[in-house]
Amino acid sequence: RGRETGAIHGALAKLKGLIDRHGDKIPVVLWDDRCKWREEILPQYKRHRWDTPEQQAFLASYLVQADVTRALLAHLGIPQASCADFEADDIAGLICRHFDADRQIALATTDTDWYQALRKNVLWESPRSGAVVTVADLGDTDVVKDGPFLSTDHYVQAKALAGDPSDGIPGVKGVGLKTAARIIKEYGTIEVLWAKSDAGDPPKGVALQRVAGREYREVYYRNLKLIDWRLAPSLHSDFQLDFESPDLIGFETLCAKWGLDEIVEAWQGFSVPRERGLAAVDEIRTILETAASGHA
Repeated sequence: RGRETGAIHGALAKLKGLIDRHGDKIPVVLWDDRCKWREEILPQYKRHRWDTPEQQAFLASYLVQADVTRALLAHLGIPQASCADFEADDIAGLICRHFDADRQIALATTDTDWYQALRKNVLWESPRSGAVVTVADLGDTDVVKDGPFLSTDHYVQAKALAGDPSDGIPGVKGVGLKTAARIIKEYGTIEVLWAKSDAGDPPKGVALQRVAGREYREVYYRNLKLIDWRLAPSLHSDFQLDFESPDLIGFETLCAKWGLDEIVEAWQGFSVPRERGLAAVDEIRTILETAASGHA
């Protein structure tokens, strides 16, 4: 009907596929907002994604489709969470750190930053490729190619050292994630390398000398603030966490307005188990309220 709907179709199709594969789990959709507190630390944070007129037109189209997608999910009765000025990453981190350890969580995302949330009860799954990563896989370079990583802390520290070009976060020049992981594994922590260098025992090699130099130390700590979800500020108290009763008439009406007949057909008969959904949402709400009070 002359309107772009690719993002709507893509989001609903991937979500339906995940729900079909994880029938024992309650789906919860987390939404990004523009992360102003990260932009205050690094003004160019993610700005390269919207430099050109084509990128800006894509963003404008996506935002319209995101609103439609959120409305469709609400009509389906699927829980959704967001918080102004925070990213989905921050909400996911809080949930994974504080959720009942006896409950299993599957993080569905293509963003490998989310590896830092891995735990015994948390796995990462790409909705694009179907690849699955567990906390034990961080040390397996056949699964996580830029490793091996000894722990999620090791992964975060290596990311802070190497930076993240996809988010516009510069790191130590000439040091990629694999090299950063090797350096931190060799020295235990980056601070040990700095201390040895400051004590008159400088490392050999251009990359190590850059890492040991004072020029990049503030860069490393700045990047930790951007990358390590545990260092995020307290969540706003006006976060959104919605779990509404299904409104199938509203769902079908909105689909008809946008010409989304395939989506109506794909979601026939779907419902979130009410009691289990309420239990999960109540636990998440408690976690987010605690975080907003500054106690998480």
